[in-house]
Order: sequence, then structure tokens, then C-alpha cells
Amino acid sequence: MNLTIFSRLVIGYLVIFVLAMTVSIYAISQLRQFEEVTRSIINVDNRFLEYKKKMSDIILSMIRYEKKFVIMKDEGLYQQFLRERAVFDSQLSELTLLADGEEARDMIDRLRQHKQHYQTLFDDEVGHLTSGTEYDDEKYRKDKEYAVSVIMASLRDLEEYSQGSTYQKFKKLRKADVRASKVAIVIGLVALIFGIIISIFITISITRPLSVIKKKTADIAKGNFDTEVTMPSPPEIRMLAESFNFMCSRLKEIDRMKSDFFALMSHELRTPLTTIREGVSLYIEGLQRRQEPEKQKRLLTIVHEECNRMINLVNSLLDLSKMEAGMMTYNFCKSDIPPLIARITGEMEPLAMTRNIRLETDIGGDLPLVKIDAERVLQVLRNLVGNALKFTPEEGRVRVLAQAEENVVKVSVSDSGTGISQDKIDTVFSKYHQEALGNSGKIAGTGLGLAIVRQIVNDHGGKVWVENTSEQGSTFSFVLPV
Repeated sequence: MNLTIFSRLVIGYLVIFVLAMTVSIYAISQLRQFEEVTRSIINVDNRFLEYKKKMSDIILSMIRYEKKFVIMKDEGLYQQFLRERAVFDSQLSELTLLADGEEARDMIDRLRQHKQHYQTLFDDEVGHLTSGTEYDDEKYRKDKEYAVSVIMASLRDLEEYSQGSTYQKFKKLRKADVRASKVAIVIGLVALIFGIIISIFITISITRPLSVIKKKTADIAKGNFDTEVTMPSPPEIRMLAESFNFMCSRLKEIDRMKSDFFALMSHELRTPLTTIREGVSLYIEGLQRRQEPEKQKRLLTIVHEECNRMINLVNSLLDLSKMEAGMMTYNFCKSDIPPLIARITGEMEPLAMTRNIRLETDIGGDLPLVKIDAERVLQVLRNLVGNALKFTPEEGRVRVLAQAEENVVKVSVSDSGTGISQDKIDTVFSKYHQEALGNSGKIAGTGLGLAIVRQIVNDHGGKVWVENTSEQGSTFSFVLPV
């Protein structure tokens, strides 16, 4: 119903017409606000995420060319580095034009400064290499690694800023939706008094589309970008729906890009580390055949062990990232817990024997089957038992207990170590939380194991916790629903 027809219908009610026009204009302004915020999310926030990914890939390429040049001193590699640097600068300039707030511009300026610092360090190093002068290459390497870490952190800050901006705009959309809904209700009440036909039309043409959009907004908040908003509606709401649908398609594309990023990281990080490990293994074998000095063998063995450690760290980081992003796949099936415990204790028995630690198990009778991913639960047990052995002194004891409780199976791993200080017991499952081994001050592990344990148990619908024992040491427990 256009205004001309509406005016003809209410010509005898001039006051009601003015009121209806005023309220209608307000509702249209709210709908336009919906459209403006939606377009802002599409044209600014989503593009921020795209630029962050592209610039992350570019800086990684720059690092590869820079490191290869330092080793090989090939001019072609340096030219590749310069080309990547030019692309990075171009992306940074475009990102500066896109920034719509003082905070974003400040973050981009900091990113530019850190990138310039990294570029200056490398240019200085290139000067040393080309002139053949001696310089402290280790210091340059550490300074460049620090500069790169700050650049990557700045890019992550930009991503968090964009996500926070999107969240605030969604909140703004929700508030505008509530206000517009209230206006629609007022229109309905006024129209009900002076004309049932007008009230029905306004309610159907405004309230119903807004309710659909409100429901779709909630679906987006849950991560569902597939459903499209399709409805017969006035032109303004139809334009809003089209922008909303376009935003959903872009968010879905961003989600796919995130999945591709995880796959890229898996390939780009695992492959070179595995290559280094295998190369060092072959080199160690060659040294053993030629009977080289024992010191060189020992150093290369350490390098080999560190490569394994780095691969395990990368695997842990990727696993945790996938879990937090909801991308980890689980193969749930009915399984028995005791065989899993027996397998882990069998794996850990040699380590326990070398340190003269008693590894005991106490399995309750008639444990019910639980619906689990056996490999992931093995990962939980491996982390908990491994940690218990790390923090238990020689001639100590580690005990694994499994028992059935009401609708759950409870598994506990107790050790006779030094326990966990009360001020840290609430943060022990946090990412990157690390404890020292006894009084040695040496840090054990990467700080990711217990975070992965918590995520796996939560994804199984269970719960994990830790408590200090009354005697000595600590007990980590988790329950899995039957």
C-alpha cells in the first residue's frame, strides 16, 4: 500500500494520518539504519579480515625469501622479497584508506612502524652480506624474529578489532530491531482503534519481515550462514534483505577461508619441520658410519629431538585451533574405557620404570560403555598420565582410577608430586599455562596439553577438574556421560 492509497483511506482522519506518517518515517529510518550497518559490516569489517589474511600470507612469504637470501645470497631471492614487500605496502595503504576509526588507524600505524623496523633490519643485513663485512648475525636474527612476531600480533589485533566492531554493529542491529518492533506495535494499536484493515497491513508488512530478520540475526550469531531471507515485502525491507543475504554469503566465504587457512598452516608448518627431521636423521647416520666426534653427534641428536618437539607443538596448536573453531571432527561410537587405560599405561610403563615410579591402575567392575571418540580419549589419558609422570619424583607413585558413578564414568589420575599451588589451580587448564618440574625451575611441556584435554572432554559432554590430595601431589579427574 503506497502513501497515496493510504491517504485516500484515512482522509477523514487527518490527525491519525499525520501520526501514522511520523511513525512510518521513523520505522523507515530504522530500516535504513539496518541497511547502513549491514553494508558497513560487508564493506569494512569483512574486508579487514580479508586484508589480514592476505597480509599474513605476504609477510610469511617475505620471511621465507629473507631467510633463503641470508643462506644462499641469491639476488633473485632478494628481488622476490622486494616484490612481496611492495605488495605488502600496497595492501597496507589500501587498509589505511579503509579504516573508519581512530583506533583502527592507530593500529595500522603501529603495524607500519613494526614492518618498517623489520625492513630496516633486513636492509642492514643485506648491506653487510653484500659488502662482506662481519656482523652479529644471531642478533639480527633475533631482532627480525621479534619484529615479525610483533607484526603478526598487530595483524591479529586488527582481526580482533574487526570482529569486535562486527559484534558491536550486530548489537546495534538488535537494538534497532527492538525499537522498530516497538514502533510496529504502536502502529498496530493505533490502527486497531481507527481501522482494522490498516493495522493488519502495517503488522504484516513491517513486523513479520523484521521478525524474520531478527531470527536470521540469531542464526548468524550461532554460525549458520546458509539460510536466505526471502519474503514479499516493501522495497526498503527487500533491499535490506538483499544486503543481509549478501552479508551471509560473504561471512560463509570468510568461514571457508578460515578452513583453508588451517589446511595451509598444516602443510606449510608440518612439511618443512618433517623435512628437517629426516635430513638430520640421515646426517646422524652418516656421522655414525664415519665415526665423527661424539660432540657433533650429540648436538645433532639434540637438533633432531627439538624438531620432533616442534612438530608436536605445531600439531597441538593446530588441534587446539580446530577445536576452538568447532572444526574438529569426532568419530563417536560405544567404547569401553579399561582397554584404553591399559593401552596408555603400557605405553608409559618404560618411562615409569626408568624413573622407578610405580604406575598403578584401579578399574572398577562393570563399567558401562560410553559414546566417545577413542583416539581423542587416548589423547586425554596420554596427556594426564604423561604429566603425572613428569611431576612425580623418583620412587613415587602414579595411580589411574576408573569407576562408574550416576550416569557417568569417572577417570582420575593421581600423582605423588609436589602438587599445584592454590593460586594457580584455577588457571591450570588455560592455554600456555606451564609449571616448573619440582624445584629445578625447568618448564615442562608447551602449556597446551591440558587446554586440549579440557576441550576434548567438553566436546564429549563431560567435565574435567583438578584438586590437590590430602597427602601430597594432585589428582586430575574427568567424567564422560554414559
